[in-house]
Amino acid sequence: MNHRTPFRTTLSRRQALGLAAAGGAALLLPQATHATTRLRFVTPFNFSLSYSPVFYAVTQGYFAKEGLDVEVINGKGASLAAQLVIASQADVGHTGSSNYIIAKVNSAAPLIAIATFSQVSPFYLISSPAAPIKAAADMKGKTIGVASLGGSQFGTLNNVLRLGGVDPDSVNKVTTNDGPASYGLIQAKRIDGYVGPIHTLVHLPDAVKMPLDDGLPSQVYVVRERDLPKNEDMYVKFLGAVHRAASELLDAKDVKPMIASISSKFQLVDVAQPDIAVEALRLYLAGLVAKGRQNLLRNVPASWDYAARMMAETRVIDKKVDAGTLYTNRLRDRINA
Repeated sequence: MNHRTPFRTTLSRRQALGLAAAGGAALLLPQATHATTRLRFVTPFNFSLSYSPVFYAVTQGYFAKEGLDVEVINGKGASLAAQLVIASQADVGHTGSSNYIIAKVNSAAPLIAIATFSQVSPFYLISSPAAPIKAAADMKGKTIGVASLGGSQFGTLNNVLRLGGVDPDSVNKVTTNDGPASYGLIQAKRIDGYVGPIHTLVHLPDAVKMPLDDGLPSQVYVVRERDLPKNEDMYVKFLGAVHRAASELLDAKDVKPMIASISSKFQLVDVAQPDIAVEALRLYLAGLVAKGRQNLLRNVPASWDYAARMMAETRVIDKKVDAGTLYTNRLRDRINA
């Protein structure tokens, strides 16, 4: 009777050493990592606290957690920021809504707005307590300074005047620097007031400041429309990280450590004086939620409807358009907020 010998695996010393070496080599192989996607974001102007949610999302690693490697590009103008996106030199551009709508309607710019960053204008009408300007009607017959005739400040001022029932032509507009030094022109009675941004008015604690809310969405994020289908997930991740950063900044009781974190990586133009920087950041963040916290980064339809109608009526754009063709909320609606 034949008996079969039970099968046994027997290794020679040489074989054992060979397998051990192979196993050790396997341990040295690179471990699987999550792929990162590069995204280029361009600001309209020099780095400032007005873009703090994006900067904070970078320094806190919120983009990295979404698998994004975000490069922030220092812009040289709102129009140029949009042009860089059109030319595929940037993936997401931060620009003014008016600039964008004009380019989209009048020049068929191949862009789409995926979010409204600031819901109201960052500009204020600065005047003196001795002759305060607190409403559009107060500007009739007055001389008001703007950074440039035909620029964004000029357009915002005219829109505010129209909303207030004042003929824009009844206000004399002259060019002035929009920095704190121009307050001296008011004191010298050469002008009655001038339009200034937030980083100017925080240096003028005694001045009268009138918010210039012209009813339009102020600052928007634009992308190439043709890229929307293939890059939608990337844009959603980007918006989600920005929303998280903005929410934390809004909820913080003390933003000084957050400003310090941002300043450690980005060279900001408006942080030299800590208390003033805190006040500037507070005002910037207020603009993000001026239409309600629920509308953080959302394109508010009523604001866009008004913008499209008003800009057509005043012939700023060449034709009437359906405001719904200018933006999408699909991406904003997908983020976990």
